[in-house]
Amino acid sequence: MTRSGGSPAAGLPATDGGTSSVYVYAVVRAPFDGVSGDGVGARPGPVRKIEASGFVAVVSDVPESWRAAGRADVEAHDRVLAGLLERWTVVPMRFGIVMATDDEVRERLLERHAEDLEALFERLDGRQQMTVKAYYVNEGLLREVLRRNPELKRRSDALEREPPAASHQQRIDLGREVAAAVEEQRALDERVLVEPLGEAAEAIRVEPPVSEKQAVTVQLLVDAQRRSRLDAAVQRLSAEHADRLAFRYVGPLPPYSFCDLILDEER
Repeated sequence: MTRSGGSPAAGLPATDGGTSSVYVYAVVRAPFDGVSGDGVGARPGPVRKIEASGFVAVVSDVPESWRAAGRADVEAHDRVLAGLLERWTVVPMRFGIVMATDDEVRERLLERHAEDLEALFERLDGRQQMTVKAYYVNEGLLREVLRRNPELKRRSDALEREPPAASHQQRIDLGREVAAAVEEQRALDERVLVEPLGEAAEAIRVEPPVSEKQAVTVQLLVDAQRRSRLDAAVQRLSAEHADRLAFRYVGPLPPYSFCDLILDEER
């Protein structure tokens, strides 16, 4: 089953018997001739495949006691996905998905979700996920607020000349107005940035900012053959807003934002 949220595909760690478990990196379409290299774990096993229902789960073996660990395991997970993305359309699993056996992978993932996987591959074939992040620099947010609302600056300067005790309420009122103007400017900036990016994409997801300095984070699904349109849009926005925004443009990435999948607990 699919979900509309922004988090990646999800699953539950296996808890039943056996000396080893199966770590799942991604699903690709069959036929699949494999990917070289080792997987996660202190003693990583080779990456291998499990096939069913026209799909292939890319996996490696881990000890039954394995639990999501540190940076080395995250890097190994990302390395496997990067290798897959070079040649195949990929439905990625989030870091840390473990199942008990090969049969569980076949039954619980590939067979039970065959219809969902088919729909996801139809959506993702020939497309790439790209990420655009914009950050305020040089007090760019506040400078633009004051440029568009010069009366706020005049009132602030006037209050600086007043005793704090005598102007306490006026300072509170001004602070509220500045905060409202900042939120209005954030919404305007998001619209100004997202609209031209969205015109160059097949699908788009806007994530909430994680800090005051972040103006916007946009996940975009683009036609690989037409990605130059998005490249040009990012370059144009970077030039137009260079005085107050810095951009980070990353990809292609595993398309987590556009292929959410829930592995339910039903047996």
